[in-house]
Amino acid sequence: MNTPKSIESFLIQSKNGYQNLKQKWYTLSSTKLVFYSVLIGVVGGLAAQFFSECVHLATKYLITGIAGYSPPGLPREGGNLVESFGKYGRWLIPVVTTLGGLVSGWLVYTFAPEAEGHGTDAAVKAYHQHGGRIRGRVPLVKTFASAITIGSGGAAGREGPTAQITAGVGSVVAGWLGLDDRTRRLMVLAGIAAGLSAIFRSPLGTAIFAIEILYTDMEFEARMLVYTVIAAVVAYAVNGAFMGWEPIFTLSEGTSFHDPIHLLWYSVLGIIAGVMGAVLPSVFYYTRDFFQKLTMPKKLKPALGGLLLGLMAMALPQVLGGGYGWMQMAIEGKLAIGMLAILSVAKIVALSFTISSGGSGGVFAPTLFSGTMLGAFVATAANTLFPYTHLSVAAFAVVGMAAFFAGAARVPIATLLMVSEMTGGYKLMVPTMLAVVLSYMIQSWLTRNAKYPTLYQAQVRNRSQSPVHHTEYLNTALSIVKGSKIKLSDNLTPINMKDLLRVGMPVTIDDNGRSVYLGTVRKASHHVGKSLKEIFQGKGHLLIMSILRKENFLIPDGETVLEPWDRLVVVISRSEYDTYRDLIRIPYLESMRYSDLRNGPDESKAAPG
Repeated sequence: MNTPKSIESFLIQSKNGYQNLKQKWYTLSSTKLVFYSVLIGVVGGLAAQFFSECVHLATKYLITGIAGYSPPGLPREGGNLVESFGKYGRWLIPVVTTLGGLVSGWLVYTFAPEAEGHGTDAAVKAYHQHGGRIRGRVPLVKTFASAITIGSGGAAGREGPTAQITAGVGSVVAGWLGLDDRTRRLMVLAGIAAGLSAIFRSPLGTAIFAIEILYTDMEFEARMLVYTVIAAVVAYAVNGAFMGWEPIFTLSEGTSFHDPIHLLWYSVLGIIAGVMGAVLPSVFYYTRDFFQKLTMPKKLKPALGGLLLGLMAMALPQVLGGGYGWMQMAIEGKLAIGMLAILSVAKIVALSFTISSGGSGGVFAPTLFSGTMLGAFVATAANTLFPYTHLSVAAFAVVGMAAFFAGAARVPIATLLMVSEMTGGYKLMVPTMLAVVLSYMIQSWLTRNAKYPTLYQAQVRNRSQSPVHHTEYLNTALSIVKGSKIKLSDNLTPINMKDLLRVGMPVTIDDNGRSVYLGTVRKASHHVGKSLKEIFQGKGHLLIMSILRKENFLIPDGETVLEPWDRLVVVISRSEYDTYRDLIRIPYLESMRYSDLRNGPDESKAAPG
């Protein structure tokens, strides 16, 4: 292939290559990709059944078999809304939760450390950073480690492990078939949709969830939607053959929205859910940081988390497991107002003990649990304080379920649809829309400068921040430079530019002394932690082409917040550098400045650029 002679020819070749790739992609999508999506859907439905059976057996022999504790179960899954204890009461609960953490920790850290934590986050990370690659052993390790964690009473859900299991299977199958990274990433997203669809019986919501969970802003991988829909529908059908077609939660026939005045109370619920959604990621990840700092073997940390959970569960056994039965009881108005308030917060702590310590399980179900308790609490409190309000506890429980997770995970559209499908609460769509949007907006605003803004740490803000789209946005950055009437030397290729910047040399681009440099954000700069919009307000704008942050490539915009040691590819002149020296250190210009101070302002001694 000939090297382009100018930036213009480079852009033309890039555009033509992209169009050819795009055409091949659409041709392929009409045949093989549909088949792959169906295949992943079948695998997802079967994997969900297998994993659910593993959880059932682990529960039978661990928390029920050893501790004698049986939590309420969902009637539509063959359970009943009855809690029972064995002859030793609650005393053996900490023993079982500790044992579960010990076995789970040994499995994970011996065979597949990437199987720790909540599985959906790991799948999202694989999509953005690893070309969709997930090691073949991960699905198997995740299955047994998560089943033991949940079956021993760990405050975790089934959805995250199932998503990672099916995404992992999709990645492995793509490897066997010798597929490219783009198709592999598609199969990972199809796997997420399939696994969640089978667990929650929510084909449309989970299909959208798989393409929305990747970003914290309102962005989607829309091109993948056709295939996530196919996978989700097939998985739903496979699961239905085993489990039936009814939603997993039961709502009474009269549960609906019928009074516009009640929207005020749904707004209150949305605001509170947004505040709690901002608190949850910090509690979760600061607890993780605490466990990571402990000087003890990693394999033992989930056992410590299990012990803390077990001690907590001696007072509040409701926090054990996924808690689906307790959620159904809250929907039916069978829990007291005080218990609702306590459980909405306690489950967050229990989740953090279980997963942040290194345990294996999902965060979706525990978050829905807290949201359900919160919604039921708001309705019960309003009815108590204002007897003529007549709010439906069931309706508020369902809306709270959606609003809390939508804010904490930044997935408002998918959550709105998923909760409607999980509960059959389609008549609650309007208040759910209001509460979900309010929660999302409040949570986003409160966490705009937070260290941990969202429950899924592997999410990136938008498409420009994802390594998957680096080439696309690098072309955009080069187009911006070209559009700024910057003239590049005809013998300077993009490859030369990269090599020159790597060794610290400037790349001269016009006759006004402006060059492209690679610099580093100063750790002590008072601009660290501020957005570019704040930094350059009232100043001339420094042209920042891109930001290199650890292994990530970012295209900056006004909302981008600078961090210490960020490497910036900037366009600047030597005279302009003095204005921004407190922000960025450019070694080449620093050396030139030192030379000027030592030898005097003799421009002939300075290197060009």
